[in-house]
Formats: sequence, C-alpha cells, structure tokens
Amino acid sequence: MAAWLTVYCSRSVDHITADDLLAFLRNLDDPHTLAEGFGIEDEDEVNRAFARLKIETVTDTDGLKFAIHYKTAKDRPIYFHLWAKRSRVKAEREEALEGLEEAKGRNVKRVRTHLAKMVEVIALELGWNQLEDMGIVLAGQIAEFIAVEGDGLILDQNDDWWAMKNQLPVLLVGERNRP
Repeated sequence: MAAWLTVYCSRSVDHITADDLLAFLRNLDDPHTLAEGFGIEDEDEVNRAFARLKIETVTDTDGLKFAIHYKTAKDRPIYFHLWAKRSRVKAEREEALEGLEEAKGRNVKRVRTHLAKMVEVIALELGWNQLEDMGIVLAGQIAEFIAVEGDGLILDQNDDWWAMKNQLPVLLVGERNRP
C-alpha cells in the first residue's frame, strides 16, 4: 500500500520537466532545516539524499511521468503521476469530494470550489517507510512547488488540505476541523 501527496491543479503543469524539478530541489534554501521539520536530524542522511538525487522521465500510459531517486538504485523511488484525462480528473474529483463529506470548517467550501475547476491531478506516490526518511521531505517540497505552479491545493498523507500562500503552506482543512 502506498502513501500519497496529491495536488489538485486548476492550471496545467504538464510543461514541468525532470530538470525543472531537479533544479527546484537543488536550489532549496535550507534542506537540513526542512528535514528537521520532519524529524530527520541526521545531516549525513540529508546530504546523501541530495548527492543521489536523480529524476528519471518515465513514459507510461497510466500517467506515471517521473521516478524520483534519492537512495540507492535498489530502493523504491518516489513516483510522480500526472493525470489530465477528463475521466481520470473526474474520478479523482469525486473521490476527493467524498473525503470531504464529514469535514467541517470555513475552508471546506473553498476546497470544494477549487475541485470544481481543477484540470490536472499530480499524485506523488511513496512507500510508507518513505514517510520516515527524506522521501517525505522531497515529495512535500515538490507538492508545494506544483501547487504554486498549477494553482493547486494539496491533500497530504494525513487527509489534510493545504494551500500555498506567499510560498508557504497554509492548512485549510485538517485534524482540527474533523468531527
């Protein structure tokens, strides 16, 4: 079973390349501090992940676009899916709306309104163990980058909804809004 960070975009991000993502990640201001925010305090682990960082373009009819490698070649990469087919976007929208049925709070309407105008879905697929290593840090940063570029909202692995404001994530619907 996989963990997912999903970005529901109202603008296309299909133009973003592996080189664009790699340049973004390599230019992060302070990856060590970002990693600490996810409980990763070993600077060597962060350095190794960036030294091994490679983004491979994948051709796949199911929408798999990139494999993001940051460990050894035998380790599972982060998979970057881009879904733009109308039927798939509709299915993803319906699933997201279903997940909001019990949600409370003033931002639920904002999320539902955004879902009505989305044109693409980016899904970052991680193994559960990647939630405890640099995988979640890299996937989180990519999700935030995509959300900015694609005017998107992020649904994280905990079913919390985030928007980007001034390049920073802002919680819209999350744990404090649940019954």
